[in-house]
Amino acid sequence: MSVDKNFEFELNSTLFDEEYKKEMRSLSEQEKTDAYFKKISFGTAGIRGKMGVGTNRINKFLIMRISYAYAKYLTELSAKPKCVIAYDSRNRSREYAKITAITLASSGVKAYLFDDYSSTPELSFAVRELETTGGVVITASHNPPEYNGYKVYSSSGRQVLEDEASKITKYFNETSELSSIDLKNEDALEREGLLNYIGKDILDKYDEAIMSYLHREHDGKDIKVVYSPLHGVGARGVLTVFSNMGLESVFPVLSQLEPDGSFPEAKEPNPENESVFEKAKEIGIKNKADILIATDPDADRVACMVMKDGTYQMISGNEMALIILDYYTKRFGVNSGNIITSIVSTQAVDDIAEKNGLNVIRGLTGFKYIGEAMNHMKKKDFVLGFEESYGYLSGFHARDKDAIITSGLIVEIARFYLKENKTLLDAVDDVYNKYGYWEEGQLVKKLEGAEGKKKIDSIIKNFRENPLLVLAGKRLVKTIDYLNDETGLPKSNVLKYIYEDGSWIAIRPSGTEPKLKIYIGVKGRNRKDVETKYEELVKTIEEIWN
Repeated sequence: MSVDKNFEFELNSTLFDEEYKKEMRSLSEQEKTDAYFKKISFGTAGIRGKMGVGTNRINKFLIMRISYAYAKYLTELSAKPKCVIAYDSRNRSREYAKITAITLASSGVKAYLFDDYSSTPELSFAVRELETTGGVVITASHNPPEYNGYKVYSSSGRQVLEDEASKITKYFNETSELSSIDLKNEDALEREGLLNYIGKDILDKYDEAIMSYLHREHDGKDIKVVYSPLHGVGARGVLTVFSNMGLESVFPVLSQLEPDGSFPEAKEPNPENESVFEKAKEIGIKNKADILIATDPDADRVACMVMKDGTYQMISGNEMALIILDYYTKRFGVNSGNIITSIVSTQAVDDIAEKNGLNVIRGLTGFKYIGEAMNHMKKKDFVLGFEESYGYLSGFHARDKDAIITSGLIVEIARFYLKENKTLLDAVDDVYNKYGYWEEGQLVKKLEGAEGKKKIDSIIKNFRENPLLVLAGKRLVKTIDYLNDETGLPKSNVLKYIYEDGSWIAIRPSGTEPKLKIYIGVKGRNRKDVETKYEELVKTIEEIWN
């Protein structure tokens, strides 16, 4: 459909109320184009987009329609379908969660709605604990405040895969023909047992489950930690973990502690952006804190900064995974099992695995692939799941990334190194000294709206048709096109180039934001060598972009 056809369809449909249509009529031509140039669809983490009117927007009618479609899918899976619904601190998340629960319950699905804000890992755990047919989290994770989203889960607690999403999408497209969706009264649904509220009991079980994977013991001097949930929902879980671990010197960023969907002090509440740590740094310096920890709004991503020489330095998403793995091998002698990660995450993990008898499984970007791989192994065979974008899972209790248990694990590892008078930055150096030096990162271009999508498509098309045969003086030795080559993975619009010195780049459009991402990895003899190579690669790629 064209912009005008999408617009006219909604304007003439009886499914949308007059308030919605009034807002439609108030759109400028550019706003109309961006809101209606396409229909919103499943990406790497469910449905995500800006809130507002339009086929390319998140709004209460889309939530109602996708919930109705999901209910039909769940009813296809089970004669007595059940679903857990959670929501984060974003504007309208609570409202959208209630609409989801009522729509599901009105369609015959027994709904379990969290009675307050809760996190993505807590939802994944609840699906497994309550043995439901599926789950939903209303969240846009780390996106800016104007965004919201709808993450959909399978009965195993992982996000739905492509074949499952396509079936839900089929039912969703059929809802376009509906003149209305009949919703029952909330009180009536509660009386019928179709709408149920959950909270403390399931969260207590979650807390108990994650503590079974963490080690509380420490002796002597302890670390000092500053923590921020970035106005999201992580505080309950993270502060509970810290308390259960006996950590006494915790300094929360009080101005960012309460849930607030406007994210006043973190307009892009992504912990991988060092800018969100400004308040935490001030508190850290004042209290001589060893580490700063921040979790994103739905508490599935976590980042850490470490004090060194009077300033706080960031540990990358890849480096944190390497620290965790090295810690497991060093302290517990882990020498078998699986590390599950993505095709754009650090190659250094292969070096650790090779020297410690571990196996590396790589899938496409999206933690759902890590969760699915976990479903095909036993608990004893799982070591760690991670992505370079600051998402980790170190227990078998869930099937999505978990910033809460990871925050506890960061404290556990920091305590371990404190006994050796080392910091987590020293731990990074230990890894590179032992296994070889890598420098890895990414370049990101934000390209919004219809024009932005055209530019992203054009750049990837150009890379696909004109591969970089030489990069920073190194010859291309292997190309992997995940859209057209037979890789054994689902088809995906990702290109990866590997060069003669082991350096690599990968190009893909973000599945959750209007961004193009280029991932870069270089291997070298020492830190200076990899830093020089990395700078050369970045300069070359930026010249091509510009």
